[in-house]
Amino acid sequence: MKKKYDNCRKIKRSTLLVLGCLAMGGAMLLQTGDSTVIAMTKEEAEQQKEEAKENEKSAKDILNAMEEQQNELVQEVADLDAQATAVQTEITKKQDEADEIEAGIKDTKKHLKEAQEAQDKQYEAMKQRIQYLYEEGDEEIVDAFITSVSFTDLLNKSEYIDQISDYDQKQLAKLIKSKDDIAQYEKDLEADLRQVESIKTDLENDNDQLQALIDKKQQDINKYSDDIDAQKSLMAKFTAQREEAERRIAEIARQEMIRARANGGGVYTPDGKVYDTSKYAGKFMWPVSTGGVITDEFGYRDAPTAGASTYHQGLDIGCDYGTDIVAAEAGTVVMACYNGGGGNMVMISHGDGCQDKDGDGICTVYMHNSQLCVNVGEKVVKGQVIAKAGSTGVSTGPHCHFGVSIDGTYVNPHDFLGQ
Repeated sequence: MKKKYDNCRKIKRSTLLVLGCLAMGGAMLLQTGDSTVIAMTKEEAEQQKEEAKENEKSAKDILNAMEEQQNELVQEVADLDAQATAVQTEITKKQDEADEIEAGIKDTKKHLKEAQEAQDKQYEAMKQRIQYLYEEGDEEIVDAFITSVSFTDLLNKSEYIDQISDYDQKQLAKLIKSKDDIAQYEKDLEADLRQVESIKTDLENDNDQLQALIDKKQQDINKYSDDIDAQKSLMAKFTAQREEAERRIAEIARQEMIRARANGGGVYTPDGKVYDTSKYAGKFMWPVSTGGVITDEFGYRDAPTAGASTYHQGLDIGCDYGTDIVAAEAGTVVMACYNGGGGNMVMISHGDGCQDKDGDGICTVYMHNSQLCVNVGEKVVKGQVIAKAGSTGVSTGPHCHFGVSIDGTYVNPHDFLGQ
């Protein structure tokens, strides 16, 4: 990413140069009497436009890379959130297990207490019987009781003393075993609880680490948002520079056309030639039978949709779908077919073909039609229906794209259309 930001800094340096050129360009069209002196050449304006386009593209590439990396971070955060949710679910499960074990330990302690009380009760009963034997003078029983260090010891000794009943022996053994079993069960539960608590602690640590990572990546996302906003602003500046350069190119062309007309009444084409068009100037018929509305002029523009050109080589005349499209002047149909971005189109030659190089190659084109009504080689008269308006090819709605070319170079149709 650092490399891309380095490129961005290079763009900023070139931006200053372009801005300087454009700032100078504002003073390059000087009024002197009735004529306009053009100090900036078309080549200079084109160079400014290309520089602006290059900077605009570089800025766009960097912006796309930044947005792509931000989207990757957003996806990473989503994945981490999913992991954190799973860990939190496991933590809840382990807490439930711990609560259940703690409840079991509490219940076991209660049983252990009850077993101890039963044992104590049984022992008291034995003491009473031993006291009775003592009072009757049985010193051996008394000595066994006094010298025993535990109930088990007393029980072992009592096995050899016939005076203690089998009932007392069995009860004592049963109580002692029950108490031992309960105590062992309590130990097992406490071990299980320690294990569950350990797992829960590990999960909580994992969750803390996930949350810290999520917070860090979210900070990165926010930083990208700030950088993206700054990059969009930079790209907007480059776009404005390109559009300004295009406006200057169009203005230069317009001024040159004015000069060409003043010098000989011809048409100035973008390739620098001037043609005498007195034969057709102002004589072409409006190509849309119902009139329609011009929705896009000849010359530089912002592309209205993907695939459309930024230098518009004709007039777009909006009209209803199926409107009659007529020949602007008599001629010969040299093209009537589907032609990619132009959709269904008709081309009519009004001179010596469309690629003649002596100024006689004047042709008109009618694009984006829904239906074609003529064939190649057919002779047509002025006003004859040649197609039906549509929106085929690269188009945003029903209209007629009307273009005029001289020797293969498109010129402004306004110079040929009647008023």
